[in-house]
Amino acid sequence: MSVLAGLLTKLLAGPLVKAALDVFERAQQANMDRAAIEAELRKAIAARIAEVAITELQARRDVLIAELRGESWLQRNWRPIVALTAFFSYWFVIVAYPFLHAWGWLPAVRFGEVGLQNMFWLTTVTVGGYIGGRTLEKVTRTFHSA
Repeated sequence: MSVLAGLLTKLLAGPLVKAALDVFERAQQANMDRAAIEAELRKAIAARIAEVAITELQARRDVLIAELRGESWLQRNWRPIVALTAFFSYWFVIVAYPFLHAWGWLPAVRFGEVGLQNMFWLTTVTVGGYIGGRTLEKVTRTFHSA
């Protein structure tokens, strides 16, 4: 767990903490008053947030470019496949099935405990698969760049 916490700290809080410590060090050397320290701190934090945002956007761009240039069809298209699967699954259960049942084409569904577990499983697979894939991309990129 400490490795994960260290990684998250490095990715999320590292630049902000470093900026704050730099400002406090400069303030101590220059004997700055409280208002000047606050102004410098706001400037430094805003600059670091902008740097992190730019880095994140560049990383997203790089992932998308790598997927578009991927060797296999599945590597290039896994995101749209997962998104469309989730969309059509939910659409069928929420929109289409009630109409098909009302028209007499499909039997009534009784969502007991098993049905709710199946819906939860469907949600877990579609959303979890997407989030898991994105997490693996980010962790792989972090370890390759470190």
